[in-house]
Amino acid sequence: MQANCSRASPLPQARSHPLWLILALCLTACTPTAGLTEEPSAQVCASPLLAVDAAFDGGNFHRCEFLSTDAVLIEIHPEDAPPINPSAWYAFRVSPAQSNTALAITLQVQDGPARYWPWVSADGEDWTRLPESQVQRGLEEGAMQIALPDVDAPLWVSAQELLQPDDYEDWYAALEARVPLQREEIGRSAQGRPLTMLRTEPRAEVVYLLGRQHPPEVTGALAMQHFVDTVFADTDLARAFRSRFALVLLPLLNPDGVVEGYWRHNTGGVDLNRDWGPFTQPETQAVARLLDAMDAQPMQPRLMLDFHSTQESRFYTQVAGELPGEKDFATVWLDRARARIPDFPFRHDALAPSAQQNTKNYFFRRYQIPAITYELGDDVPREAIARSAPVFAEEMMRTLLEQ
Repeated sequence: MQANCSRASPLPQARSHPLWLILALCLTACTPTAGLTEEPSAQVCASPLLAVDAAFDGGNFHRCEFLSTDAVLIEIHPEDAPPINPSAWYAFRVSPAQSNTALAITLQVQDGPARYWPWVSADGEDWTRLPESQVQRGLEEGAMQIALPDVDAPLWVSAQELLQPDDYEDWYAALEARVPLQREEIGRSAQGRPLTMLRTEPRAEVVYLLGRQHPPEVTGALAMQHFVDTVFADTDLARAFRSRFALVLLPLLNPDGVVEGYWRHNTGGVDLNRDWGPFTQPETQAVARLLDAMDAQPMQPRLMLDFHSTQESRFYTQVAGELPGEKDFATVWLDRARARIPDFPFRHDALAPSAQQNTKNYFFRRYQIPAITYELGDDVPREAIARSAPVFAEEMMRTLLEQ
């Protein structure tokens, strides 16, 4: 069993409550959940000067231990036994007892490198990437040193920005205010969270956009939001596209993993992007039922994009010529985008279908359409994501409209 601090009730502000009370509140909120490891998890620790906890949505580390009053060791373990993709997520909160408190943090990752550069936030909403002067990594395998020289109030530290289900709800509402959309709950996750689909008006052709199968892959999620915002824009191109193509959006396929702060899996211990075909998990089963229902309608699938993140930006596509009678959509699309944003580096990796049971292979085999994994690098500047995703969206629309 793995013990996780309840995320329903955030800790009180450190200055309003003594640290022993903060610690006691978190410990009493920790309840066993159906975890995937047998080791206990201690997701809170304190010294006379500081407390560290992970009692919020997206918060997670395995355990922490103060080595002195102003130095803490935080261990990062995968949610299940290795091998697992090295996506060592972490997110925690530092609460000082007084102003101008310094903290030296050692992150130690088990079974993987310290992949993600830390971001910080004073409120859990607005995030800043820590400067290089405050971070050292690569000193030893899986280790990272973080220096926080002046902590005045509770400070969130995270592997990427926290982009949680509530943030998606806000985005859905903004989209619904712009274009006519049908919002539907297609199922529930293992922990009972809604699996939300948004779709535009029915058309003869349909484009599928999927996201967040892997919890830490925030840059891919940000790219998807900018991409969709562009397709739903009030422009001649976007209106022409929506008049011909229906769009089906599944932006948050692994809400449990996102809330729990997992590296890769859902709460069933399964990488959802390896469950397309077996459909052993409630999340992928819900999508399988949706596809069956969509196929019963007179709508022809034309494209699937699955948004992810990895160490560098790349697009995994089919090899040219694998779609008889079709132009090589992927090459035309990506070449056009590259011509418009030559300073945005990305790779086009055209691969023959493999036995891997991922979304890309499944959609290609089922529909014989371009099925593409859209990967953003972990460290792509957020400005570059906001600038590039609209270009990819616009050239996607132009290319499909021509076919």
